[in-house]
Amino acid sequence: MQTPKEALAVFKRDKGNLNTELPSAMRQLDGLFQTTLADGALTTKQKEFIVLGIAMATHCDPCILVHLEKALAAGATKAEILEVCGVAIAMGGGTTMASIPLVLKYLAACE
Repeated sequence: MQTPKEALAVFKRDKGNLNTELPSAMRQLDGLFQTTLADGALTTKQKEFIVLGIAMATHCDPCILVHLEKALAAGATKAEILEVCGVAIAMGGGTTMASIPLVLKYLAACE
């Protein structure tokens, strides 16, 4: 079984392959993320919290890992990430709760 960091590395490798195979679409997608997650009325960190909550609610493990990494890079603390988890559970219920162990494993690997 892969660790969260290994799974993230596989996702990044696969995304690199998509960048090669679908350069125009991936360039557009990357541009959308760069534009929408840049500091504005909300900070990048706040936007990463939103995306992370959505990723948990939609059960997208690679999305959870990518945006967890980005939130931490933007200065998020473990306490803030855990609050995001709580809000996501409030909105998504038990199926969202099932995504939280992945977050906890990733955070533990970062400590």
